[in-house]
Amino acid sequence: MAKSIQSLIAASVNGVLRELYPDRYSSLCHVHAVVGSNLISIVFNRVYRPVAGLAVIDCGGGQMIRLIDNTAFANPAGGAFHCWIESADPSMTVHEIVDLTFRHNHEYAVNNGYAWTRQPPPPYLWGPSPQILVKGELDALPESFDEGRVWLRETDEGWNWMTRHVADNMSAYATLTAHALKRLQRDLPANSTLLEDILPPADDITDSARASAPSPA
Repeated sequence: MAKSIQSLIAASVNGVLRELYPDRYSSLCHVHAVVGSNLISIVFNRVYRPVAGLAVIDCGGGQMIRLIDNTAFANPAGGAFHCWIESADPSMTVHEIVDLTFRHNHEYAVNNGYAWTRQPPPPYLWGPSPQILVKGELDALPESFDEGRVWLRETDEGWNWMTRHVADNMSAYATLTAHALKRLQRDLPANSTLLEDILPPADDITDSARASAPSPA
């Protein structure tokens, strides 16, 4: 069965970051969000942006991972927050949410002392926001979420942090994005013309992302 372009994009970003950060890729939501939003914007020629804020993830059995430390954005050591991708193109009539780290929720839960009792999470979330987001305020959320849903909330502190982080690591993220594009080009069907106006021949793209990868601060 042919893979969708969405699944190929998600696999390209995930594959690059697993290779570059083998011991911590599952916690680098900000890197997934920046590289992913760049890649999606390039492929679809529409604006997607990385978003930083708060999240609640349902592990099952009444357990929730609460990534809700809004003070973490001012803490050099980081903290419990989350990053994802949102569409931001005025031509789009449907607001989309993309979370390329959703596949790691089970692993993240186990590594942080939670028992995951739900079905294994899908590789990624990508779709209209009403189909993905759990409604409600943080102090009044339902006891459980439907499969494939998550509670997300962008904050001003998250927006400011993400803006600074991208600006401070612009060159490195450009290189990582080129690396992900190269991987996507490799995985596309041989007769695909999706990237022919975007990329030079594969042999002309240098593989230099490892040396210039941004610090996951």
